[in-house]
Amino acid sequence: MLKRLIIAVALAGAVCGSAAAQTVGLATTKGGATSQISIALAKTISELSDLMVRPQVMANTAQYLPLVDSGRVEFGIANFPQTSYAISGTGMSEGQPHPNLRMVASLIPFNAGLLVTAESGMKTMADLKGKRVPRFPANSLGDFIVRASLATADLTYDDVTSVPIANFPAMFQAIKDGTTDVTIATAGSQSALDIEASTGGVRFLDYKDGDETILSESLPGTSLKKGTELPESAGITADTVIFSYDYTLFANVDVPNETVVKVAKALYEGKASLQESGPIWSEFDPAKLARVTTLEYHPGAVEFYKSVGIWTGN
Repeated sequence: MLKRLIIAVALAGAVCGSAAAQTVGLATTKGGATSQISIALAKTISELSDLMVRPQVMANTAQYLPLVDSGRVEFGIANFPQTSYAISGTGMSEGQPHPNLRMVASLIPFNAGLLVTAESGMKTMADLKGKRVPRFPANSLGDFIVRASLATADLTYDDVTSVPIANFPAMFQAIKDGTTDVTIATAGSQSALDIEASTGGVRFLDYKDGDETILSESLPGTSLKKGTELPESAGITADTVIFSYDYTLFANVDVPNETVVKVAKALYEGKASLQESGPIWSEFDPAKLARVTTLEYHPGAVEFYKSVGIWTGN
């Protein structure tokens, strides 16, 4: 009898222990900087809270935005232009609004641009004329970035050789294989380092003064950054000029406030953990988690940010 009681108590303890860790999903994509960000978030939040965060890997952001909007996945990540368009149902999400998305955090400045091999000799967007350029499906993020970048040099797809590309991992592989001459890349990302190692050297093509106006027409919230303002990274020199926008974490509006508070608190306290995951997090600043307030935040996030004195919204 005593033995049975001990076993019952042990089993009950095991059940309670597993129940204590609430599992939540984090929608993300496979490969590239987005994958890096999701892995770091899942690790940090899971270690610094009683939540168990599981990345839900999908083909692209467009695939998981409806899942977060409908509440089938609790959280998701995307750059500011994608998140802004998704909520309003414009741009990349034309005719498909996602009104149930709420901001949880502005994570890091996402510093990106078009990357070429060092041996190509290319330095500016104008040098892409006649070159093999990845062409993503219409209205995808890749399509918006490439078209906007070409426009800064008064170029269109008609001025280059378009190479159909399905997704970002395929794009990274294409420049390694030599089937394209340029790729979109994020400064400090593992994909940029991998391309550098595979090709023997890389550099980012430079934007010029005033290009942020052209870029922001397609990519709202975009600004330009000089190499002296950027962390050390493959393809970056002091003279480099690339673009930057915020990377965001968002949630379904019906995720309980207490869950979002736990996530925000883990991020606020998790600087060391996040920065250990790679240079892409080098500019992470907990005091700026609520710096972008042009989009509506989840009430749980507002509650926490007010409690630590970093909320700047209404």
